[in-house]
Amino acid sequence: MLYSNLGPILRTVLLLCPALVVQPAAAAGGAAQGDDIATLKQQVHDLQMRVERLEKELDQGVPVNTARKIEPVPGGWRKAHNWKLLSQGMSDYEVKRILGEPDRQKTVKKFGYWYYGDGKVSVYMRRLKGWDVPSGIETEY
Repeated sequence: MLYSNLGPILRTVLLLCPALVVQPAAAAGGAAQGDDIATLKQQVHDLQMRVERLEKELDQGVPVNTARKIEPVPGGWRKAHNWKLLSQGMSDYEVKRILGEPDRQKTVKKFGYWYYGDGKVSVYMRRLKGWDVPSGIETEY
């Protein structure tokens, strides 16, 4: 009779052993899981509040996510207005659209240097890194 019950008992013990090993680890990590859950609940709440605010703005006709238009004036790099349109990180294509083709160019490894009069534009991996506005450019447009 003892041997006839050994199979189910052994199966039960083997099934419970992993649960006994995992349960203390889960209890130790329970505090961390509670913190994670609280953080997630806060993030969901913040997102819900943001959606409500944006929906109200839409209902009131407030423009949302309007892109800044970059409209260069004729004259390219000779106009101060066009230099003010530059911002770090813009693509080299955008820079040329605003300032026009440079008078001369120099490439050193991944850096490109474009010269406009006595001004200079520095590009790294096709992104604008910095610029020096040339002297004597026209301020009116």
